[in-house]
Amino acid sequence: MIEVEDIHFTYPSGVEALKGVSLTIRNGEFVAIMGENGAGKTTLVKHFNGLLKPTKGRVLVDGVETTKVSVATLARKVGFVFQNPDHQLFCETVEEEIAFALKNFGFRQDVIEKRVEWAL
Repeated sequence: MIEVEDIHFTYPSGVEALKGVSLTIRNGEFVAIMGENGAGKTTLVKHFNGLLKPTKGRVLVDGVETTKVSVATLARKVGFVFQNPDHQLFCETVEEEIAFALKNFGFRQDVIEKRVEWAL
């Protein structure tokens, strides 16, 4: 479950992007976050996996405050797809991309090879 409690966020430039946002997303729910360009959608969801930390308020993922754990820990629970694939993809091939993620999670090479083969 993701709980957002009265979060505010101000960018270093001084732009206040979020002002008092609260919401709860329960396990298994599908949620669409919609709004005009510049409304704060991306800023909000970057708080879910700890890429951004609230200026005020708090965000909890499965009861744990996102400011208390690493982005890597949160990434195991909260996925994020960037709008621009160039900001997300690191490898030349799909096979290498799948293996890259598994290597970063510390899987052994033999396990990586089996999982890549299964995925493809």
